[in-house]
Amino acid sequence: MPQLLAPTDIMDRALQFHTWLPQITFWAGLVLLIAVIFNRYGKKLGLPSGLLFLGLGMICGEDGPLRIDFLDFDLTYGVGMICLILILFYAGLGIKIPSMRGAWTPAIALATVGVLMISAIIAVFVRVWSPHASWSEALLIGSVLGSTDAAAVFAALAGVGFKGRVRQIVELESGLNDPMAFILVFALTSVVLGKEWSGLEIGLDVLKQFTIGAGAGLFMGWLAMLSFKLLPSQETGLYPIRSVACALASFGLASIFDGSGLISVFLCAILLGNSSLPLRSTIVRVHDSLAWGGQITMFFLLGLLCTPHRFIEPEILIGGTMVALWLAFVARPVAVAVILLPMRIPWREIVCVAWLGLRGAVPIILSTIPLLFLGNPDIAPRAQRLFDLVFICVVVGCFIPGAIIKVVPRWLGMLTPKTLAQEEAEAEA
Repeated sequence: MPQLLAPTDIMDRALQFHTWLPQITFWAGLVLLIAVIFNRYGKKLGLPSGLLFLGLGMICGEDGPLRIDFLDFDLTYGVGMICLILILFYAGLGIKIPSMRGAWTPAIALATVGVLMISAIIAVFVRVWSPHASWSEALLIGSVLGSTDAAAVFAALAGVGFKGRVRQIVELESGLNDPMAFILVFALTSVVLGKEWSGLEIGLDVLKQFTIGAGAGLFMGWLAMLSFKLLPSQETGLYPIRSVACALASFGLASIFDGSGLISVFLCAILLGNSSLPLRSTIVRVHDSLAWGGQITMFFLLGLLCTPHRFIEPEILIGGTMVALWLAFVARPVAVAVILLPMRIPWREIVCVAWLGLRGAVPIILSTIPLLFLGNPDIAPRAQRLFDLVFICVVVGCFIPGAIIKVVPRWLGMLTPKTLAQEEAEAEA
């Protein structure tokens, strides 16, 4: 039977809540307002929005002026997953199935085999650069950085037109490859902790999670379509709430049966977005706002979580920079070329797909998984270095290729005339 609180304890807690609530609401509102302003002027300066939100979190963190000591990795992981659900659902709503013909096979290949190849190529570099790292640790770093980030990809490609199937492949890949990375990171974290995993076990787990996740997502998408059609709401404000409920329920249903909740959310949104959705524009606008709020929250919490004074260590600063450059110029291009060349995709499209593989908050969220085991003294120092290294990789990736994302497609003539005209108009303005 739970122990009841004494009346004095209840009064003390109520008083603490009353004291902290005004400060929490003030700082939360101020941070959101600054983040929105930062995003507006950051775009004019060519700075990725994620980097600005990370910087804002670092300013508020333990090394910043506000010196907020925030080390809750469980909360960060949980909130990050909810934000990722909202981002993936919005991304799926905008995908039109007819325009994706010819993109599903290369995207699925990149989201599965591609993640494995990129992780392995990064692991080889980590072993060469840092011989004292074990193969399991090197593969763990590679798997954390192996997938692209849906929030970063969709934000960077907003309003940009590409010739061929470049956009379709990259968008589908970014929505489908997170589950593969999560499976690998959990498996390799277990290996670092001493548990043995075979390649067959990991392969079967991947197949199981993708199958259950896809089934749950399609089922929830069909159920959501049926509910919108047969049970219309009299209040327009309830339609976005219903779609948010579908997103959360699709993730939960797949996860309950040990499937990939992220795959479920993405496919549920695609099915729902291609149906006769009532009040579509209202629902999409609400999810657009929720996705932006999720992105701001993810990057801010991750910036708050980091400790910048540790980044000046050469092993972290130089190592993270080198890994980021290796990923951008070697690991991803090699993996993309090996997978897409046999599919007879034009080489210009292959180069663009390789260049557009952006990393964002997802790798940092993945790097918090080993930090959940900080109670284990054997893994604590290595987990902290992993987080710091990945953080530097993401920051460097915000500039290369993040800040110059359209440079390579422009050189290759892969931007549409409409996009080029918009760039000229913006330059003249």
